[in-house]
Amino acid sequence: MIQKFRWKFIGASVAALLIVLLITLGSLVGITRIQNQNEVNRVLTALVKNEGHLSPHNAQPAFGNQDDLINRNFLAGKYNPEAVYQYRYFAVTIDANHQVKVINNNNVYKIKNTEIADITRRTLAEHNKQGNIKAGQNQYAYRVTKDSAGQTLIVFLNETLIYNRFWLMFRVAVVLGIGALIVFALVLILVSRRAIKPIIDTYHKQQEFITNAGHELKTPLAVISANTEMEEMLGNDSEWNQSTKEQVDKLTKLVNRLISLARAGEMGELTLSKVNFSKIVEQSTQDFKSIMKKNDLTYQVSIREGLNVIAEKHSLAEIINILLDNARKYCDPHGRIRVELSKSPLSKNAVLRISNTYKEGKNKNYTHFFERFYREDESHNSKKGGFGIGLAMARELVQAFRGKISVGYKGEDIVFTVSLKIVK
Repeated sequence: MIQKFRWKFIGASVAALLIVLLITLGSLVGITRIQNQNEVNRVLTALVKNEGHLSPHNAQPAFGNQDDLINRNFLAGKYNPEAVYQYRYFAVTIDANHQVKVINNNNVYKIKNTEIADITRRTLAEHNKQGNIKAGQNQYAYRVTKDSAGQTLIVFLNETLIYNRFWLMFRVAVVLGIGALIVFALVLILVSRRAIKPIIDTYHKQQEFITNAGHELKTPLAVISANTEMEEMLGNDSEWNQSTKEQVDKLTKLVNRLISLARAGEMGELTLSKVNFSKIVEQSTQDFKSIMKKNDLTYQVSIREGLNVIAEKHSLAEIINILLDNARKYCDPHGRIRVELSKSPLSKNAVLRISNTYKEGKNKNYTHFFERFYREDESHNSKKGGFGIGLAMARELVQAFRGKISVGYKGEDIVFTVSLKIVK
């Protein structure tokens, strides 16, 4: 259980860091993307206004009044006239005869006029005022408008080069994020044992105390039980002796459950192996047959043969006994108890269902049933016996077997379900 807690602590910490990294690095990458898109739009606007030509003087108006804090692009910084020389673009016009005329191709590398004409025709075929088109290894953003002579003007801007900053930021963010997670996880694994050492020590002391106290309590209980039996043998059999015997028996069961619960928390105490689940269920249900009959309960058992699981034989029997005793305890008078062991049709699991009729259980809160010392009647004056540790122990044992246990209400029945993986 301590190891589970440790790994959950590590997992939660790494998950928290992952969320922080996703927010921070994701925001940086997203801001870079938006900034690049705004840059493409500004440059295209400058090219359109200047009919396909760009210079430090004619580009400045398209970038806004940089001395005005409202218009100034805070993220991009102040306009630098030299920046216009980094952009790669070309521009064409289309005359009345649909002839393509290249008006500026000085700022692109090794693109022939025939290629430009082909790109232009593909652009016109899209019938869009603006968009993107592929040309070789580069992606060009384009905008269609009219020039001062009334001819169709199309400007093309190489946005691949602009977005290279975005992809660089993205790759750096991924590498840094993964690296940070790995380093953080390794450091956490190394220091987590020391960090939770006080919890481990406290837990072990608690388990040791329960075990030692349980063994110490057994001796006086055995003496009280022997004295009571001696009183009966001497002819002093009274209701007080009978009550003492019942309380001794009750305390003995409580001590045994506490010791078992303490041991169940220590994974090393259990040696798991292949066991016949069907056979164990059959033996346990047979043991309860006379008890069910004595309580005038309808007892229905259905067991599929040959189901083997990985567990510890005696602990698995203890789980079944706890659930059967719980079913007997809370079953309605003259009610019905069902035990069904089957193979799940959707998975390779053996599924044990133990249910009992309980008409008052419709509006009960079943979320706390497996908590230690949980009792629905907080005053502990319930007529039902028990100490609130049986189901907690059943859950810890099932988890030790790497299985699942759950409880629910269906129809008029409380249904406990145990699922364990089948092995051949």
